[in-house]
Amino acid sequence: MTWARIAVVLTLALGAGPALATDEPPHGPHASHDADRSAPLSGSSIYQAASTWTDMDGKPALLRSLRGKPVALAMVYTTCTTACPLIVANLKLIESALSPEVRGSVWFALASFDSERDRPDVLKKFAAARELDPSRWRLFHGDPAAVRELAMLLGIRYKRNAQGDFDHSNVITILDGEGVVRHQQVGLGSNAGESARLLESLAR
Repeated sequence: MTWARIAVVLTLALGAGPALATDEPPHGPHASHDADRSAPLSGSSIYQAASTWTDMDGKPALLRSLRGKPVALAMVYTTCTTACPLIVANLKLIESALSPEVRGSVWFALASFDSERDRPDVLKKFAAARELDPSRWRLFHGDPAAVRELAMLLGIRYKRNAQGDFDHSNVITILDGEGVVRHQQVGLGSNAGESARLLESLAR
């Protein structure tokens, strides 16, 4: 299936909730985390997205900069006082559940819904305040088009409300080293165990 066709299918499927890829990763379970980033990507990879983001150090970054390691990814915004702190806490639970030898072989990534307020310096302060280890955590600021594209690819709904905050789906997505969705943990009360076990398997 071509990437263009996949994008159309995902757009039509948004109302049905998150879509999971079912094809096997193009590398074996013991493949190197230092995968050749110039090699062709799977047609199911979200790293086919062309949008450029900015990391919390203010440097331009593509999502494919995460390639080579499994990823636990969520979309949040820093001024959120309800769901987002719980999503971050759940990601930290997943991180702490990983074995020490695997923990450094997994990326934890946050992409902000809030293009206006969550500039790189704000993301950096947010990460420091929550003790998110920069050797494992990546935080991304994108323009509205980049945010829309990623939300579409992950099947995440969001809308800015009258107060300037965001109503959004609460989803943690597990990607393999090639950026293919392997699992989505939906809701705030979900158990982190399944996500941690899958990351262990993918990292090994």
